[in-house]
Amino acid sequence: MQATDRLAAARRRALALALRTDGLDYGRIAATADPEGDGPLFATAAAARRAVARAMREAADDPATERRLQALRLDRALVGAWTKAQAGDGPAIDRILAIEARRSRLLALDMPEAPAADDGAALREAAAEVGRRLQRLAALLAAPPAADRAAEDQSGSEPCGRCAATLPAEASA
Repeated sequence: MQATDRLAAARRRALALALRTDGLDYGRIAATADPEGDGPLFATAAAARRAVARAMREAADDPATERRLQALRLDRALVGAWTKAQAGDGPAIDRILAIEARRSRLLALDMPEAPAADDGAALREAAAEVGRRLQRLAALLAAPPAADRAAEDQSGSEPCGRCAATLPAEASA
């Protein structure tokens, strides 16, 4: 294939991709008149489909390119529905909301903002609370077992307020 033929084929692929982006089906893309030729752009709808697929592969080497292409399509669809929505057409308004929701997801506009810088106050407070709970647990573990407390009760000694709350009702009476 000569350089001029490759250039003409690349130009037709780019035009086919632009037409597909505008929403034309492959049959209409194939039947579109070649602006630099004297016939249709492609012989068949299948040839138009292959040209669009190749143009997409060439254009979409990275996800950012594909994202821009989809955003462009959504913008064009939005323009088409906008005039109807301004006239109060309910379905057009719903379509605009759907397009905007898809565009927002595509461009990550709905992502939460980065959290504010944390000075560590929350972490220090949580560590202090854990420390307090560990001290209470250590104090409970250091207390004499319930059998020892019952023996102290029978010997006439008074349990402390903390231990009295944990003794059964008949032992504390």
